[in-house]
Amino acid sequence: MKRPFQLIILLAVFLQQPLSAQDYKLMWEDNFDKPALDETQWTIEVQAGGNQELQYYRRENISIEKEVSGVNCLVISAKRENYGGNLVTSGRLVTRGKVNCKYGKIEARIRLPHTANGFWPAFWMLGEDFPSVGSPRCGEMDIVEMGSSTGISRGLQDRYHTAACHWGETLTSYCTNNVASYSLQDEFHLYTLIWDPTSIKMYLDQDKYPLHEPYLQLKTDTLDVLGSKAHYFNKSYGILLNLAVGGTFTGITGNTKIDSITALPAGGSPVKMYIDFVRIYQKNDPGQTYSGPAFIPEIIPPALLSASIGNVTYNCVELILNGNDNSGTVYYDISYNGKKISTNAVSGTVHSCTINGLTPGTYYSFTVVARDASGNKSTNQMLVSATTDPPFTTSAKIDYENYGYDWTTYLFANADCAPTLYSVVANPDGSGLNQSTLCARYIVKPTASDWAGVWSKNTGQFTFTTDNSKIKLMVNKNVISNFNLKFENDDASVSVERKVLNTMLNKWEELTFDFSQDIGKTVTKIIIIPDYATVRKAGSVNYWDEISFTGKTLTDTETVNKPNENITMFPNPVHDQLLIKSVDKILQVIVHSLSGQILLTTEINSTVAEINMTQFLDGYYLVTVKQTNGNTTTQKILKQ
Repeated sequence: MKRPFQLIILLAVFLQQPLSAQDYKLMWEDNFDKPALDETQWTIEVQAGGNQELQYYRRENISIEKEVSGVNCLVISAKRENYGGNLVTSGRLVTRGKVNCKYGKIEARIRLPHTANGFWPAFWMLGEDFPSVGSPRCGEMDIVEMGSSTGISRGLQDRYHTAACHWGETLTSYCTNNVASYSLQDEFHLYTLIWDPTSIKMYLDQDKYPLHEPYLQLKTDTLDVLGSKAHYFNKSYGILLNLAVGGTFTGITGNTKIDSITALPAGGSPVKMYIDFVRIYQKNDPGQTYSGPAFIPEIIPPALLSASIGNVTYNCVELILNGNDNSGTVYYDISYNGKKISTNAVSGTVHSCTINGLTPGTYYSFTVVARDASGNKSTNQMLVSATTDPPFTTSAKIDYENYGYDWTTYLFANADCAPTLYSVVANPDGSGLNQSTLCARYIVKPTASDWAGVWSKNTGQFTFTTDNSKIKLMVNKNVISNFNLKFENDDASVSVERKVLNTMLNKWEELTFDFSQDIGKTVTKIIIIPDYATVRKAGSVNYWDEISFTGKTLTDTETVNKPNENITMFPNPVHDQLLIKSVDKILQVIVHSLSGQILLTTEINSTVAEINMTQFLDGYYLVTVKQTNGNTTTQKILKQ
C-alpha cells in the first residue's frame, strides 16, 4: 500500500524538526493512488508544444491507470489525432505554484516508451519565477530526456539519454550525453536529482546501484550575482513531466514529417509513459525551502525484513531484499567493510540492490537494517555474506562448459527481450568443426532492432595487449550477416568493435576479430551482436562458442605449419585452381587473408579438394586444411 499524503497547501515554508545532516527526510510524494490526478498539487497544461514539436498538450491525455505490474501510475498518452492545428496530442503537467523546493533530492520512477523514432519524454524542473522572467532566466534542470537524433543515428535509442542545466540572461548550457549499459525503455527506472548550494548531480537507478557515479555533475557558484550560476539555481523550482513528439531534439519537425514518427502507431492507438511516483527529500540544511502539502511522519517501523544473496561476479554482489511498511516504502541501510549505503523500494516487493566496485576473490559480510522515511528502524537486522568471483583472465577460453555458462547476460533491442531468447544449449552440430558439448544460442525476433544482442560484465576489467588483442570464436548461424564483437568500459567512453561476416549457413566456422589497433584500452564488458542486419526482414537463430583471446593470428610465422607430407597443395604459385590432396579425409578448407580474415570456407568430406582461386586478387594467402582425424595444416599460397 502507498501512503496517502496531506492535502493542505502550506502558505509558508514547511520545516521538519531538527535531524541528522546525514539523513534525507521525505517532504512530499505523489504515488498517484487516487482515481484521478490530484490537481491541488499538479497543473495540467493545455497548449501547443514548443521547439517545433508536433503535439498539442491536452487534459484528455493525462490519466491515472494501473500498470501491468499492478502499480497505480500517472499516465501520459500520445496519439495521432488532429487538434489545434497539430496532428498529435499528448500531455504535460507541472507543480508550479503548488509544490516547489530549493535544494534536496528529487526523484521519479518512470517507465519510458520506445522513443525512436520521434518521442521526446522528459522529467525536469523550472524556476518558480518562470512566468515573470521567462527562460533561460528562470533556470532549468533536465533530469532525463530521451529520443535525441544523436541516439537514433548511433543505434542506441533505448540506452542513450541526456541531461542538462540551462541558465543565464542569455542562454548558457551544460549538457551530458550518456549511454546506459542496459535498456531504459519498457521497464521502470529511477531518475534522481541531488541539489545543494554548491552542486547539481543526477543519477540513474540509484536504488539498485547506489555506488554509481552521477551522469551529470555541475558545480555552482557561491556568489549570487547576475550571470552567476548561483543566481539561477539558488531559488525554488517546480517539477515538470511531459511526453513531446518530434521537435528539434529528435530531428523531426513540422506536420509534414508526421510519417517520420515511426514510434507512434498510424491507427491512432496511444503510446504511454508511466510514472510510478515523484518525491522530494530534504535534509535540515541551511537555505533549503519547501512549499507544498505537509507530510505526516509515521511511527510504525518496517517489519518482515529478509535479505539474501543473488548474483555474484568478480566485482559486485547482488542483495535480494524485502520488507513491509505501512507507508508504502522501505529504506534499506547496508553496511559492509566500513562502508554504508542506502537504497529503497516499494513495500512488500522483492528488491535487487547491486553493490559494485568490490575486490575480486574477496569475502564480504553485509548487515542490512530496514527503516521508513521518518527514521523508524526495524527491530531485527539481517546478516548475509558472499565471496566475489576470482578475476577474469583473457587466457581462459569461454567455452560455455567449463567457463561462461553461468555468466549474467543481459539482452537488448530484441523486441520484448524475453530471457528465453538467450541460453546455453546443446551443440546443434557436434560432428562438424566445433565438437564441444555446449554453446551459446541467441534467437533474434523479426521485430528486433538491427543491432539486437547481449552483453555481460563477467569479463571484468582487462586491457588489450599484444597477447590478447586477437579474438577468435566459432559461429553457426542460419543467416549470412555481420557478427559484431564489441567491448566497452562502464560509461562507454571507451567503445571498440569489429564486424566479421560469416560465410556459411547452419555450419560451424571460425571468425577472427583483430583488436590490435586498440592495444592499451581498458574495457569492462563484452557485447555480442550476432546478426547485425542492415535491414531485418525475419528472425534468426545464432550459435557461438569457443571465444579465445590471443596475440597470434595466421600471419605469425609460427602458426604456419611446415609442409605436411600427408597433404599436398599445388600448384604454388597458383593462377586459377588450387588442388589439395590428403591421405586422410579433408573436413574443411579455409582461405584466409594475411591479416587473418576468413575469405572462403568450403566443406569437403573427401581426400581431394579443388579450390577456385580466380576470385582472389594477386598476392599471398593462407590456406588451412582441417582433416577428419582432427589434424590441421596451414600453408602460404601465392596467387598470380
